[in-house]
Amino acid sequence: MNTSFLSIVSVVASVLLLGVAQAQDYTEANLKQADVAAGEQSWQQNCAFCHTVGKGQAAMVGPNLYQLFKRKVGTQDGFEYSEALLKEQRQWAPVLFAQYVQSPQATIPGNVMPAVSVPADQVFALTAYVMRASASVDWDAPAAASSATGGPGAQLQADRPEFWAQYMDNTIKFTLPRDNGETYSFVAYFNPDGTITGNNRGLNGIWRMRDKRKFCYSIERVGVHPYEWMHCVQPKATKNLVFGEVVESFAPVKGHEELQIEVSWLEGRPFPLEGDAHPDYWTFLFGNTSRYEIKVDGETVVVDAQFNKDKTITSPEGARGEWYTKGSDGKEDTMCYFLEECRA
Repeated sequence: MNTSFLSIVSVVASVLLLGVAQAQDYTEANLKQADVAAGEQSWQQNCAFCHTVGKGQAAMVGPNLYQLFKRKVGTQDGFEYSEALLKEQRQWAPVLFAQYVQSPQATIPGNVMPAVSVPADQVFALTAYVMRASASVDWDAPAAASSATGGPGAQLQADRPEFWAQYMDNTIKFTLPRDNGETYSFVAYFNPDGTITGNNRGLNGIWRMRDKRKFCYSIERVGVHPYEWMHCVQPKATKNLVFGEVVESFAPVKGHEELQIEVSWLEGRPFPLEGDAHPDYWTFLFGNTSRYEIKVDGETVVVDAQFNKDKTITSPEGARGEWYTKGSDGKEDTMCYFLEECRA
Protein backbone atom coordinates (compact mmCIF):
# COMPACT_ATOMS: atom_id res chain seq x y z
CA MET A 1 0.00 0.00 0.00
CA ASN A 2 1.59 3.33 -1.04
CA THR A 3 1.73 6.54 0.99
CA SER A 4 -0.58 8.47 -1.34
CA PHE A 5 -3.30 5.90 -0.79
CA LEU A 6 -2.76 6.11 3.00
CA SER A 7 -3.17 9.88 2.78
CA ILE A 8 -6.44 9.45 0.90
CA VAL A 9 -7.67 7.01 3.56
CA SER A 10 -6.76 9.50 6.29
CA VAL A 11 -8.58 12.35 4.52
CA VAL A 12 -11.67 10.19 3.95
CA ALA A 13 -11.68 9.12 7.62
CA SER A 14 -11.38 12.73 8.74
CA VAL A 15 -14.28 13.78 6.51
CA LEU A 16 -16.43 10.95 7.88
CA LEU A 17 -15.61 11.89 11.48
CA LEU A 18 -16.39 15.53 10.77
CA GLY A 19 -19.78 14.47 9.46
CA VAL A 20 -20.44 12.39 12.57
CA ALA A 21 -19.43 15.22 14.88
CA GLN A 22 -21.54 17.77 13.04
CA ALA A 23 -24.52 15.42 13.01
CA GLN A 24 -24.70 16.20 16.74
CA ASP A 25 -24.90 19.98 17.02
CA TYR A 26 -22.04 21.01 19.31
CA THR A 27 -23.45 24.41 20.18
CA GLU A 28 -23.02 25.83 23.66
CA ALA A 29 -26.75 25.63 24.28
CA ASN A 30 -26.85 21.91 23.42
CA LEU A 31 -23.68 21.04 25.32
CA LYS A 32 -25.11 22.68 28.46
CA GLN A 33 -27.99 20.23 28.30
CA ALA A 34 -25.83 17.11 27.88
CA ASP A 35 -26.15 14.27 30.39
CA VAL A 36 -23.35 14.99 32.88
CA ALA A 37 -23.65 11.60 34.61
CA ALA A 38 -23.38 9.77 31.29
CA GLY A 39 -20.38 11.93 30.39
CA GLU A 40 -18.64 11.13 33.66
CA GLN A 41 -19.30 7.42 33.18
CA SER A 42 -17.73 7.56 29.72
CA TRP A 43 -14.76 9.48 31.17
CA GLN A 44 -14.22 6.84 33.86
CA GLN A 45 -14.43 3.96 31.37
CA ASN A 46 -12.37 5.47 28.57
CA CYS A 47 -10.16 8.33 29.73
CA ALA A 48 -9.40 8.23 33.47
CA PHE A 49 -6.77 5.49 33.06
CA CYS A 50 -4.40 7.92 31.38
CA HIS A 51 -5.58 11.47 32.17
CA THR A 52 -6.45 13.72 35.08
CA VAL A 53 -8.74 16.71 34.67
CA GLY A 54 -8.60 18.77 37.86
CA LYS A 55 -6.51 21.82 38.68
CA GLY A 56 -3.07 20.92 40.00
CA GLN A 57 -3.45 17.17 39.40
CA ALA A 58 -0.36 15.41 38.07
CA ALA A 59 -0.13 14.14 34.51
CA MET A 60 -0.31 10.39 34.07
CA VAL A 61 0.44 8.50 30.85
CA GLY A 62 -1.37 11.36 29.12
CA PRO A 63 -1.39 15.06 30.05
CA ASN A 64 -3.61 16.73 32.62
CA LEU A 65 -6.62 18.24 30.82
CA TYR A 66 -7.33 21.18 33.11
CA GLN A 67 -8.70 24.06 30.99
CA LEU A 68 -8.10 21.99 27.86
CA PHE A 69 -10.50 24.04 25.74
CA LYS A 70 -8.67 27.27 26.56
CA ARG A 71 -5.41 26.27 24.88
CA LYS A 72 -3.89 25.03 21.65
CA VAL A 73 -3.19 21.36 21.01
CA GLY A 74 0.06 20.10 22.54
CA THR A 75 0.74 23.02 24.88
CA GLN A 76 0.32 21.65 28.43
CA ASP A 77 3.38 22.84 30.35
CA GLY A 78 5.80 20.12 31.40
CA PHE A 79 4.34 17.31 29.29
CA GLU A 80 6.40 15.60 26.58
CA TYR A 81 4.20 15.55 23.47
CA SER A 82 4.72 13.73 20.19
CA GLU A 83 6.01 15.73 17.21
CA ALA A 84 2.58 15.50 15.59
CA LEU A 85 0.88 17.29 18.48
CA LEU A 86 3.67 19.84 18.86
CA LYS A 87 3.25 20.82 15.20
CA GLU A 88 -0.54 21.03 15.42
CA GLN A 89 -1.76 24.65 15.34
CA ARG A 90 -5.45 24.22 16.11
CA GLN A 91 -7.16 25.26 19.33
CA TRP A 92 -9.03 22.56 21.22
CA ALA A 93 -12.73 22.90 20.47
CA PRO A 94 -15.73 20.59 21.03
CA VAL A 95 -15.86 19.25 17.47
CA LEU A 96 -12.08 18.66 17.31
CA PHE A 97 -12.17 16.87 20.69
CA ALA A 98 -15.11 14.72 19.54
CA GLN A 99 -13.25 13.69 16.40
CA TYR A 100 -10.02 13.01 18.28
CA VAL A 101 -11.45 10.67 20.93
CA GLN A 102 -13.15 8.60 18.23
CA SER A 103 -10.07 8.28 16.02
CA PRO A 104 -6.83 9.98 17.12
CA GLN A 105 -4.85 8.95 14.03
CA ALA A 106 -7.43 10.14 11.52
CA THR A 107 -7.78 13.47 13.32
CA ILE A 108 -4.07 14.23 13.97
CA PRO A 109 -1.94 11.71 12.04
CA GLY A 110 1.28 10.61 13.71
CA ASN A 111 0.27 11.14 17.33
CA VAL A 112 0.90 8.34 19.83
CA MET A 113 -2.36 8.29 21.79
CA PRO A 114 -3.87 4.78 21.77
CA ALA A 115 -7.12 4.33 19.85
CA VAL A 116 -9.65 4.18 22.70
CA SER A 117 -12.56 4.07 20.26
CA VAL A 118 -15.12 5.90 22.38
CA PRO A 119 -18.57 4.80 21.13
CA ALA A 120 -20.21 7.46 18.96
CA ASP A 121 -23.27 7.67 21.20
CA GLN A 122 -21.07 8.59 24.20
CA VAL A 123 -18.93 11.29 22.61
CA PHE A 124 -21.32 14.23 22.98
CA ALA A 125 -21.88 13.68 26.71
CA LEU A 126 -18.15 13.02 27.23
CA THR A 127 -17.21 16.27 25.49
CA ALA A 128 -19.59 18.28 27.66
CA TYR A 129 -18.34 16.56 30.81
CA VAL A 130 -14.67 17.31 30.05
CA MET A 131 -15.52 20.94 29.28
CA ARG A 132 -17.15 21.27 32.70
CA ALA A 133 -14.77 19.13 34.75
CA SER A 134 -11.67 20.80 33.27
CA ALA A 135 -12.99 24.27 34.15
CA SER A 136 -12.85 25.21 30.48
CA VAL A 137 -16.33 26.76 30.81
CA ASP A 138 -18.18 28.44 33.65
CA TRP A 139 -21.70 27.31 32.80
CA ASP A 140 -22.25 25.76 36.20
CA ALA A 141 -20.56 23.39 38.63
CA PRO A 142 -20.30 19.77 37.49
CA ALA A 143 -22.97 17.49 38.88
CA ALA A 144 -22.04 15.54 41.98
CA ALA A 145 -19.83 12.61 41.09
CA SER A 146 -21.64 9.35 40.61
CA SER A 147 -20.20 6.00 41.66
CA ALA A 148 -16.60 5.76 40.44
CA THR A 149 -17.46 2.43 38.87
CA GLY A 150 -20.74 3.40 37.21
CA GLY A 151 -22.17 1.45 34.29
CA PRO A 152 -20.91 -2.14 33.97
CA GLY A 153 -18.68 -1.66 37.04
CA ALA A 154 -21.71 -1.11 39.26
CA GLN A 155 -22.83 -4.64 38.42
CA LEU A 156 -19.44 -6.30 38.86
CA GLN A 157 -20.03 -7.46 42.43
CA ALA A 158 -23.40 -8.97 41.56
CA ASP A 159 -22.42 -10.46 38.21
CA ARG A 160 -18.92 -11.72 39.12
CA PRO A 161 -18.92 -12.38 42.90
CA GLU A 162 -15.89 -14.72 42.85
CA PHE A 163 -13.83 -12.25 40.81
CA TRP A 164 -14.96 -9.40 43.07
CA ALA A 165 -13.95 -11.33 46.20
CA GLN A 166 -10.53 -12.20 44.78
CA TYR A 167 -9.71 -8.55 44.03
CA MET A 168 -11.47 -6.78 46.90
CA ASP A 169 -10.69 -9.19 49.76
CA ASN A 170 -7.09 -10.13 48.98
CA THR A 171 -3.80 -8.45 48.15
CA ILE A 172 -2.16 -8.42 44.73
CA LYS A 173 1.63 -8.49 44.51
CA PHE A 174 3.55 -7.14 41.51
CA THR A 175 7.18 -8.06 40.87
CA LEU A 176 9.22 -6.09 38.33
CA PRO A 177 12.70 -6.78 36.92
CA ARG A 178 15.43 -4.22 37.55
CA ASP A 179 18.38 -3.26 35.37
CA ASN A 180 20.86 -4.79 37.83
CA GLY A 181 19.26 -8.24 37.57
CA GLU A 182 17.40 -7.96 40.85
CA THR A 183 13.64 -7.58 41.24
CA TYR A 184 11.37 -5.03 42.89
CA SER A 185 8.03 -5.98 44.46
CA PHE A 186 5.13 -4.06 45.92
CA VAL A 187 1.63 -4.95 47.02
CA ALA A 188 -1.64 -3.22 46.12
CA TYR A 189 -5.23 -3.17 47.34
CA PHE A 190 -8.07 -2.88 44.85
CA ASN A 191 -10.81 -0.96 46.68
CA PRO A 192 -14.60 -1.04 46.07
CA ASP A 193 -14.65 2.72 45.35
CA GLY A 194 -12.55 2.22 42.20
CA THR A 195 -9.20 3.25 43.71
CA ILE A 196 -5.96 1.29 44.11
CA THR A 197 -3.63 1.87 47.05
CA GLY A 198 -0.42 0.14 48.07
CA ASN A 199 2.57 -0.09 50.34
CA ASN A 200 4.79 1.84 47.93
CA ARG A 201 4.73 5.42 49.23
CA GLY A 202 2.87 7.71 46.83
CA LEU A 203 1.53 4.85 44.70
CA ASN A 204 -2.03 5.20 43.52
CA GLY A 205 -4.26 3.98 40.74
CA ILE A 206 -7.78 3.30 39.58
CA TRP A 207 -9.74 0.34 38.23
CA ARG A 208 -12.75 0.42 35.93
CA MET A 209 -14.88 -1.84 33.77
CA ARG A 210 -14.21 -0.76 30.18
CA ASP A 211 -17.09 -2.94 29.10
CA LYS A 212 -18.60 -6.24 30.20
CA ARG A 213 -15.54 -8.16 29.00
CA LYS A 214 -12.67 -5.95 30.22
CA PHE A 215 -11.61 -5.15 33.77
CA CYS A 216 -8.83 -2.57 33.44
CA TYR A 217 -6.58 -0.86 35.93
CA SER A 218 -3.97 1.86 35.82
CA ILE A 219 -1.19 2.25 38.41
CA GLU A 220 1.16 5.21 38.71
CA ARG A 221 4.08 6.39 40.88
CA VAL A 222 5.65 2.94 41.04
CA GLY A 223 9.10 2.99 42.64
CA VAL A 224 10.99 1.74 39.54
CA HIS A 225 10.63 1.89 35.76
CA PRO A 226 8.04 1.62 34.27
CA TYR A 227 6.60 4.13 36.71
CA GLU A 228 3.04 3.78 35.44
CA TRP A 229 1.11 1.29 33.38
CA MET A 230 -2.34 0.09 32.40
CA HIS A 231 -3.45 -3.54 32.15
CA CYS A 232 -6.75 -5.26 31.32
CA VAL A 233 -8.02 -8.75 32.16
CA GLN A 234 -11.24 -10.65 31.71
CA PRO A 235 -13.40 -10.41 34.86
CA LYS A 236 -13.00 -14.08 35.76
CA ALA A 237 -11.67 -15.43 39.06
CA THR A 238 -8.33 -17.25 38.81
CA LYS A 239 -8.87 -20.99 38.63
CA ASN A 240 -7.08 -23.08 41.26
CA LEU A 241 -5.53 -19.95 42.78
CA VAL A 242 -2.52 -20.70 44.98
CA PHE A 243 -1.54 -17.76 47.19
CA GLY A 244 2.09 -16.75 46.83
CA GLU A 245 2.56 -18.29 43.38
CA VAL A 246 2.79 -16.33 40.13
CA VAL A 247 -0.53 -16.51 38.27
CA GLU A 248 0.32 -14.38 35.23
CA SER A 249 2.89 -12.05 33.73
CA PHE A 250 2.43 -9.25 31.24
CA ALA A 251 4.45 -6.68 29.32
CA PRO A 252 3.31 -3.16 30.33
CA VAL A 253 5.30 -1.37 27.60
CA LYS A 254 4.32 -2.05 24.01
CA GLY A 255 7.28 -3.24 21.96
CA HIS A 256 9.28 -4.34 25.02
CA GLU A 257 8.04 -7.88 25.59
CA GLU A 258 11.21 -8.71 27.53
CA LEU A 259 10.02 -6.49 30.39
CA GLN A 260 7.52 -8.74 32.17
CA ILE A 261 5.66 -7.90 35.37
CA GLU A 262 4.77 -10.95 37.47
CA VAL A 263 1.48 -11.07 39.35
CA SER A 264 0.81 -13.14 42.46
CA TRP A 265 -1.72 -13.01 45.29
CA LEU A 266 -1.46 -12.80 49.08
CA GLU A 267 -4.38 -14.06 51.11
CA GLY A 268 -6.40 -11.42 52.92
CA ARG A 269 -5.45 -7.85 53.60
CA PRO A 270 -2.49 -7.14 55.90
CA PHE A 271 -3.72 -4.20 57.96
CA PRO A 272 -1.66 -1.49 59.65
CA LEU A 273 -2.04 -1.21 63.41
CA GLU A 274 -5.00 0.94 64.33
CA GLY A 275 -4.00 4.58 64.48
CA ASP A 276 -0.44 3.89 63.40
CA ALA A 277 1.41 6.67 61.61
CA HIS A 278 3.37 4.32 59.33
CA PRO A 279 0.86 2.12 57.48
CA ASP A 280 3.25 1.55 54.58
CA TYR A 281 5.73 -0.11 56.93
CA TRP A 282 3.22 -2.52 58.45
CA THR A 283 1.66 -3.38 55.10
CA PHE A 284 5.07 -4.27 53.71
CA LEU A 285 6.13 -6.16 56.84
CA PHE A 286 3.02 -8.37 56.95
CA GLY A 287 3.01 -8.92 53.18
CA ASN A 288 6.62 -10.04 52.77
CA THR A 289 9.26 -12.30 54.32
CA SER A 290 12.26 -10.93 56.22
CA ARG A 291 15.49 -12.91 55.76
CA TYR A 292 18.05 -13.12 58.58
CA GLU A 293 21.51 -14.68 58.49
CA ILE A 294 22.36 -15.61 62.07
CA LYS A 295 25.64 -16.95 63.44
CA VAL A 296 24.99 -20.06 65.59
CA ASP A 297 27.94 -22.02 66.97
CA GLY A 298 30.19 -20.64 64.26
CA GLU A 299 27.76 -21.53 61.45
CA THR A 300 25.45 -19.23 59.49
CA VAL A 301 21.75 -20.06 59.81
CA VAL A 302 19.32 -18.56 57.30
CA VAL A 303 15.86 -17.75 58.69
CA ASP A 304 13.00 -16.50 56.49
CA ALA A 305 10.79 -14.88 59.12
CA GLN A 306 7.12 -14.06 58.58
CA PHE A 307 5.73 -11.35 60.87
CA ASN A 308 2.05 -12.02 61.53
CA LYS A 309 -0.78 -9.72 62.58
CA ASP A 310 -1.35 -11.78 65.76
CA LYS A 311 2.15 -10.64 66.88
CA THR A 312 3.77 -14.01 66.29
CA ILE A 313 6.77 -14.71 64.05
CA THR A 314 7.02 -17.99 62.15
CA SER A 315 9.44 -19.43 59.62
CA PRO A 316 9.79 -22.51 57.37
CA GLU A 317 13.05 -23.33 59.17
CA GLY A 318 11.25 -23.81 62.50
CA ALA A 319 12.37 -20.59 64.15
CA ARG A 320 9.64 -18.76 66.02
CA GLY A 321 9.21 -15.59 67.98
CA GLU A 322 7.02 -12.66 68.91
CA TRP A 323 6.93 -8.93 68.26
CA TYR A 324 5.46 -5.98 70.15
CA THR A 325 5.49 -2.18 70.18
CA LYS A 326 6.35 0.18 73.00
CA GLY A 327 6.82 3.88 73.62
CA SER A 328 6.12 6.73 75.97
CA ASP A 329 3.58 9.55 76.34
CA GLY A 330 0.92 7.35 74.80
CA LYS A 331 2.85 6.98 71.54
CA GLU A 332 4.10 3.54 70.57
CA ASP A 333 6.95 4.42 68.25
CA THR A 334 9.32 1.47 68.74
CA MET A 335 8.92 -2.11 67.52
CA CYS A 336 10.72 -4.95 69.33
CA TYR A 337 10.92 -8.67 68.54
CA PHE A 338 12.77 -11.82 69.39
CA LEU A 339 13.51 -15.11 67.61
CA GLU A 340 14.30 -18.47 69.11
CA GLU A 341 14.89 -22.03 67.92
CA CYS A 342 17.34 -20.74 65.33
CA ARG A 343 19.35 -23.93 65.01
CA ALA A 344 22.13 -24.88 62.66
